[in-house]
Amino acid sequence: MSNLTEDKKMARQKAQYNTRQVLELAIEVDKAQGFIKSGYGYFDQKADKQVYDNKTAILNMLEGATDLMPISKPSVEQADKIVDEFKQELIAKKLSGNINDFESNVLQSIGNETVEKFGVAVLASLPNSFRVLQKRQGLDDFFDEHRKSSEFVGKIGERLRFPAFIKDVKFIAKYNIHLVTCLTKENNIIKFFFNREPDIQGLIEGKDVILTGKVKTHDISKFSNCKETVFNYVRIEQ
Repeated sequence: MSNLTEDKKMARQKAQYNTRQVLELAIEVDKAQGFIKSGYGYFDQKADKQVYDNKTAILNMLEGATDLMPISKPSVEQADKIVDEFKQELIAKKLSGNINDFESNVLQSIGNETVEKFGVAVLASLPNSFRVLQKRQGLDDFFDEHRKSSEFVGKIGERLRFPAFIKDVKFIAKYNIHLVTCLTKENNIIKFFFNREPDIQGLIEGKDVILTGKVKTHDISKFSNCKETVFNYVRIEQ
């Protein structure tokens, strides 16, 4: 009995799945529940149902445990964009010798007609990875646009109140904190860290707010090469 169970596990690991179908299902699952990392499924007590991580949700459909989700036309078009964007991005990285293991797995998976179970996990994460890539590219464009105009704000230790536009809110899991990037009306880049839930506090990307905070540092960022003013003790007015 034990050997039979092991044989089934091995067969499932080696099973081949159509790459394009997996990617399109990954997009639909991501639309339905966002991205849930492998092993982080949970039981939703309010809905009284199990919520599977994205990889498992896709495998359940492919193996007949649950019904296949219909694939919409926008999802087909999104799949084309994801493949084209990652091929362009990652082939360039590979040629420059600057590609990591995950990126190599992505490039291999989208380049094959079929994938095994490990490839399903890679493809399941691509809609989320694509969002991250687009956000990073948008932030790069933002820094390029304001590199010459951005100047330091205030004096070290000075407390200021000013309007600002929230460009980016990035969660840094290692420190359980959010890094917020904003632009003042004078086109100066400011940043601050925030350890509370940003949405509840009104820290929403693309929103105009009034900030009050104390100037902590003036830095030329090694990441953006822009003049950036870092604030602490920041309060947000809606």
